[in-house]
Amino acid sequence: MPTNLGEGFRGPDGRVGYLLRQAHQAFRAAAQTELATLGLTFPQYSILSVADAEPGLSGAELARDSMLTAQTTNEIIRLLVDADLLVRRPDKRDKRLRRLEVTAAGRKLVARARPVVHGVEERMTRSLSATDEARLRRCLSACASNLAEVAA
Repeated sequence: MPTNLGEGFRGPDGRVGYLLRQAHQAFRAAAQTELATLGLTFPQYSILSVADAEPGLSGAELARDSMLTAQTTNEIIRLLVDADLLVRRPDKRDKRLRRLEVTAAGRKLVARARPVVHGVEERMTRSLSATDEARLRRCLSACASNLAEVAA
């Protein structure tokens, strides 16, 4: 019989890594469902939102900042360029390099999608006080920093 969410290894006594992945999977599934109404996948939203926040990234930089693989990112970039949501522009110094920018249509779509994703995040954290949510943000950021220090 499967262990219910919130119990045993899937609850407060579970391993942090497992619980983090469980929360991420639940968030991603909920966001994916909501974004489908706009014709977007969650990875497409990730690429568009990061490219909108940081215009002019290369494909490799966009992959890293979106936390997606280079292969996945390249496929999504191709689809978004074909849909006129993203455009590739030559780098001024290195003509082999292409810089990515969100088009006007892409910015409109991101503006519609962002509140949808933020709504899912609000649902996810609705049982937390403002203090607990701030603490969660600090803890998650610290966890990532701790592992980045080890990798460096």
